[in-house]
Amino acid sequence: MIKQSVLLAWPVLFFGVVGLWSEGQAQETGADPSGYILKYDEDFDGIGPRVYVLPAPRTKKEVLTDTYQDIVSFQDSIAAALQYQKFKANFKATSNQATILLLLDPMPITDEAWETLVQRYLTQNNRDIVYGLLNEQARQATEAGRISQGISLLERAREYASVANLPADIAVIQANLATLQFLTHNAAEAQQYEEAYYAQARKDKDPIEQGRSLVKLARIQALAENYNTAENTIIRKAIPLFNRARFYEGKVRAWEMLGDIYQAQNKHIQAQWFLIQARDLAHARNHKDDLAEIEYMLGSSKFIQKKYDLAKTEFIEAYDLAEQEDNDVLKLAIVEKLGTIYLLQNNLKRAEELLNEYWELRREVFR
Repeated sequence: MIKQSVLLAWPVLFFGVVGLWSEGQAQETGADPSGYILKYDEDFDGIGPRVYVLPAPRTKKEVLTDTYQDIVSFQDSIAAALQYQKFKANFKATSNQATILLLLDPMPITDEAWETLVQRYLTQNNRDIVYGLLNEQARQATEAGRISQGISLLERAREYASVANLPADIAVIQANLATLQFLTHNAAEAQQYEEAYYAQARKDKDPIEQGRSLVKLARIQALAENYNTAENTIIRKAIPLFNRARFYEGKVRAWEMLGDIYQAQNKHIQAQWFLIQARDLAHARNHKDDLAEIEYMLGSSKFIQKKYDLAKTEFIEAYDLAEQEDNDVLKLAIVEKLGTIYLLQNNLKRAEELLNEYWELRREVFR
């Protein structure tokens, strides 16, 4: 029995010795594969291995790559801010705006102060002043980003304008409602209101306002993914009106909107063709207001096509123009894509600089 126990113990003893020898060898010969461990105590003879081999630290490129990938999810918020910035500029004033601004001294600060002013003129049965006040309050609410409140105020304004029976101002308020409904992605309501404004522009025989309304209507149609209708609205209706009126600013914006509509369909060759027409006409007529965004849109299409050197040129030009306009929202959109290009081209210094600028701009725009 004792002999059998001894025989059973031999394999255990053998493998234990081999294991200890192997561990010793690993401690003696185990090299750091990363090459990052430059110094350690070779005379260490305590418990545990002489050196712990850890994973290599992440490279700067790996850190930057992960960060740029993380911020991709915020692109939708930036795109929405760009749309908001563009469309809120379309907010229209009523015909009595000059009178309204004289009455707003001092300017009401709270909603209660606004309502007190509105009720004062309602008591006097002065509805034309009331709808003018509500339209201006809605404009300020829109500026502050309170879109739902703006819609409620405009709906009240429309009711009072209807009682006053002033078709031109009713149409203005409907155009503003179309803008805010678009910003809330309510295409059906937006289209209904914009068509009402367009109908009034036709009655007034105003080709420029007709054209502008048609371009806006096309963007609303594109929101509902009625792309063919949107394209035809601009090409067959709006642009001929601008041509007859020789209104080149409107034509630039019509070409730009076509580029936007084609980009929404991921048709970047067609988008660039229209954007180039817009850029060339803007330069020819010294119309600089839309150049920064046009250059950005051209760069965006080239970026998606992976034509990075060409995209970089467009983005740098767009950035310079946006800086002249003090357009931080557009600069934010540009530096994110431009930084990505520098990262892909292994220019880590510029990629890091632009990432830092991205965070500064993002804090400023979305504070």
